Amino acid sequence: MSPSDLLDLTTLQNLVELDDGGHTLLEEMLEIFRDDTPRRIQDILTAAAKGDAEELSRAAHALKGGAGALGAKALRYLAADLEALGRDGSADAGPDLDARLEACFQASQEALQAYLTVLKQKPAES
Repeated sequence: MSPSDLLDLTTLQNLVELDDGGHTLLEEMLEIFRDDTPRRIQDILTAAAKGDAEELSRAAHALKGGAGALGAKALRYLAADLEALGRDGSADAGPDLDARLEACFQASQEALQAYLTVLKQKPAES
């Protein structure tokens, strides 16, 4: 996937603007994303394994919110699909759910880190 498939650049730019053009807010949010997302993914996997559609929907909703707030577009879309699946009463997300979630999370992290690296290299505007 390309960075434009993975990231919502408008959301990222809005975060930079909220930080007066800096990158501290984005760095902090990325750290939270890295720390929090594995637990959210595990919650989704546990709910799917138990066949608990309601819990799948709740866990996916939490992941969707975190991913969306940081501009991790592809992960947000995947979580939204899982949330809808659970809301529709199913927890059958397929046998490769773990691999799909992990791959999307890793690719999102890498794209976000690359975005942050480029942002840090830009000279501050006066």
